[in-house]
Amino acid sequence: MKKPLTLILLLFSTHVYAEKAPWVGNDLKGLPCNGEGQGYGPWDYTKLRERPKIPIVEHHHFTPQVENHIKGQESYITGDLDYTLRAVPNHHKALLSMIRYQSKLNKKSLHDPRPLLTSPECYLQRAIHFSPMDSGSISLYAYYLKEIGQLEKAADYYQKALDISPDSAKIQYSYSLLLINLKQYDKALEYAQKVYAHGKPPEGLKNKLIKLGVWKIPVHK
Repeated sequence: MKKPLTLILLLFSTHVYAEKAPWVGNDLKGLPCNGEGQGYGPWDYTKLRERPKIPIVEHHHFTPQVENHIKGQESYITGDLDYTLRAVPNHHKALLSMIRYQSKLNKKSLHDPRPLLTSPECYLQRAIHFSPMDSGSISLYAYYLKEIGQLEKAADYYQKALDISPDSAKIQYSYSLLLINLKQYDKALEYAQKVYAHGKPPEGLKNKLIKLGVWKIPVHK
């Protein structure tokens, strides 16, 4: 009996890609990261040749309602986020949605609070291991670490992200805000000036530095 074409493709995909995105590292409690196995994918969010594989995942599992934590699509929100990130480990929007979901969970602001199937740090470490030159995933890990109060470690990851993408205004902006929290004002100013040299980012960062007396406003005579 012949196998259906879709089943053959799924088996082929699983066989070829299953070993490319293992769970790595430890969670914040020191326990080894683990999660469900690989099905579809994994596909790299940053590679153009793999982008055509991603819309089917988004259509079935990462809809706007899942992204904004309104309701699940094929499963609970946590199940859809998990499927998306197993199929596309470094899906930037899904990683950010997952981080925000955990933040809402911590603040008890979800109408249907269910724990993530895998801890945020494990999803993020897997994404970075899967695509080590993806500065987006690294900066998202930095953002997550900042959110949970690990500021020094967050700074290390922002620096790693900038080592890969030194001209990224978005990463420079976030890093400068973190440096303000660390009271490293001179360094925060250095990165902020780079940000505003790129174009017209939000004024929030500059206003913080002005209020602190770090960013000097020119006096016109």
